Amino acid sequence: MSDDLDTQAHTLLETAAKPVRRVRPRLARQLAEGQDLEVETPHGPVMAWRLGVGPATLLVHGWEDDNALWSPLIDECAQIGRAVVALDLPGHGYSLSEAHSPDAAADAIIAVAKALGPIDTLVAHSFGCPASILALSRGLQVDRAVMIASPAPRTGDQNWFGERWRQRQLGRGWEPEVIDRAAEIMRARLGSTAFPHAEAEAAISGMTARALIIHSMDDEQCPVGNSQAMAAQWRGAELALVDGLGHRLVAQDPAVIERVMGFLEDFG
Repeated sequence: MSDDLDTQAHTLLETAAKPVRRVRPRLARQLAEGQDLEVETPHGPVMAWRLGVGPATLLVHGWEDDNALWSPLIDECAQIGRAVVALDLPGHGYSLSEAHSPDAAADAIIAVAKALGPIDTLVAHSFGCPASILALSRGLQVDRAVMIASPAPRTGDQNWFGERWRQRQLGRGWEPEVIDRAAEIMRARLGSTAFPHAEAEAAISGMTARALIIHSMDDEQCPVGNSQAMAAQWRGAELALVDGLGHRLVAQDPAVIERVMGFLEDFG
């Protein structure tokens, strides 16, 4: 294997494994009226916001997203006086930290909860789900947790550096031999599954918070089987399957938000 090929493969991994930031970070309009705080984490500073007083719902966005995902849910919380805390995960939005691993995200969630608590509930989307599960397994305590469109536990063809990943890199102009070498490197680092959320997967069965798990049947990024498997492993979890909302819209759909609010407030 040539040094040049390895160099290109490492360059691919450095670029493809990092989230792409927006040119201009976004802020949910409601959060402009709340408290903002730069929170130090073991991986650098992240930005977080609190709106309202008392026990709050912590909102954790997904990969290449930010706090603005939660604008519709923040509106509903504000109407009933429920406080919210939102953050931009490391490597995202207004957060200066360039870290982007599940570990870094989990550490940021814990740090923000300590800095802007009290926190009594949590809502997470996509990559935010395994990151939140890691945080919960490491001491974060909430009464209720909502997991939306989770990539973990993996089901079906979800080798993180498998065929779907390969096709994305081909579409970005990388040569096949460079892609294949990059996948080999990552499998050697992570093991045969090459899946970065293995620790979170193992922690699901030990979760104690009441859980609502939501997934759209037509999710184009994360198979619905993920949430079905999570619900089977998370003791006492409720599973809510919807359709026609894809991967991101499911976190902003009015009917889904109504279900989330009912679960957080224990009504409906």
